[in-house]
Amino acid sequence: MGAFTLLLGQQRAQLMLSEMENKADFFDGNFGKYLLDSKELGTDDTAQLRRALRWQCFRIDSKDPPNVQIVETAITDKNGDVLQSNRWWLTVRDGDTDYDVDMGDQPQKVCEAVLVGSAMTEELRSAPFPEMTFEAWVDEDQAYLKSVTVCPTKEVNGSWEPTGEVNTVECVYDESKVKNLPLKTMRWASLRCPGPSDLTAKQLAASLTSPARLALREWAENPSGANSSEEIVRPWLVRQYQRTMKYCDYVDGGNVMMSFAAEGYPLKACLPILVPAGAMSFTLAMLCAVILSFALLRVWRRQERVEQVRRETTAALAHELKTPLSVLSAAAELLGDNLAPEKQAHYLDVIQTQAQRMDGSVRKMLELSRLETGVQALRREEFPLAALAQERLAAALPADGRLHTEFASDNEYMVNADRALLARALDALLENAVQHTSEGGCITVRIANGTLSVANTGDAIPDHALPRLWEAYYQADPSRSTKGDGLGLSIAKTVFDLHGYTCGAENTDAGPKFWFKFA
Repeated sequence: MGAFTLLLGQQRAQLMLSEMENKADFFDGNFGKYLLDSKELGTDDTAQLRRALRWQCFRIDSKDPPNVQIVETAITDKNGDVLQSNRWWLTVRDGDTDYDVDMGDQPQKVCEAVLVGSAMTEELRSAPFPEMTFEAWVDEDQAYLKSVTVCPTKEVNGSWEPTGEVNTVECVYDESKVKNLPLKTMRWASLRCPGPSDLTAKQLAASLTSPARLALREWAENPSGANSSEEIVRPWLVRQYQRTMKYCDYVDGGNVMMSFAAEGYPLKACLPILVPAGAMSFTLAMLCAVILSFALLRVWRRQERVEQVRRETTAALAHELKTPLSVLSAAAELLGDNLAPEKQAHYLDVIQTQAQRMDGSVRKMLELSRLETGVQALRREEFPLAALAQERLAAALPADGRLHTEFASDNEYMVNADRALLARALDALLENAVQHTSEGGCITVRIANGTLSVANTGDAIPDHALPRLWEAYYQADPSRSTKGDGLGLSIAKTVFDLHGYTCGAENTDAGPKFWFKFA
């Protein structure tokens, strides 16, 4: 954003400089010819000719605050000292005599009072001129203001009448210049509004007395050379100075200095572009920050979840191996005693059973690891799923006949899958159902609409535990996990994922149901 701002400011600075140079050349050519030729002005009155020099100048280039322009014409002597410049934009009258007033050092409140009293701005032209008088010392054709008095008017019954208010503003003056000069009370004669007429009096007065304009005026009135120019071009500031000294046959000293001074602020002029661009950049930055924050939060939560699963897995594995190891240790100690043959046979059977249990758990852990790491490749073949489901259901049922079963399929459903792995997954679902179905309960296997489900009667699974049932070693309820090692459902889900099947668990009115969608 910073680079974009500098590039845009530099581009705007070059455009400003080109515009300033064009206006300076136009002023030096067109206005120069007009101001220096008395025939162009249509009068032989020397005073009027001299006033014309400043009436064509002191102006604001535009209403856009970053752009300020001063066109200065001044009469100089042979040494280049300024005898008259556009500081004298106000003329006051005493009888039939006009006096020029130097307004260059007057503060904003004085300029504003004069502009309000002369109604030279758009906001005041709908009302008649207020009564305005000046106290001033006079010296030949110049006057030095002491105070300005304005008596406002208001509309009453369709006519404008004085409000009775009297607003007097004290002016700035040099006591050494007015010493021994007569003080008179005068009215205003003429005023060359030094700027666009659609500004308010306050805006125009502020512009006339602004530090930027005073600095430009100081430069224009104190030239360092007869014919010279200077420019400054930066992304944040553009200044253009140009001055010309020309001979004139109707002014004292014979020389007229014409100076052009302009100042612009490219970055301020670019604000209509920079503000929306900056707001958009800030919004995008905040959006990216929010997105990254959420991404980091998800990663952190995932890592936290992985760490939690690791701890739970370690605890479950230790518990799973601790029980048979304890039984093995106790049975081995008992075998060291002098036991009857039948008891020795019993404890040997216990050792064998627990060893097989540990071997089964280790085999399942290795099987899960191979599936998750992709070591075991799929061996796909086409076979009927309904036949495989009936086969695994018959194999999973206990021999004592304590459980009832139901099987239903609306189609044979030929699938292209690894038959051994899919059988292993079905065994896990059915073993889980058998373990959690009480005596006399029912296990239902149903295939319909491309989905195989295994449901069993019994207590519902807590809702908060349903999403985690497929995790290794997770136990939703200790009372439901007295049998098994907690790896069956995890192996089943891994098999389904390898085949691209979706799976899930839910509670029904009859009991829990596990399903996977194969088509």
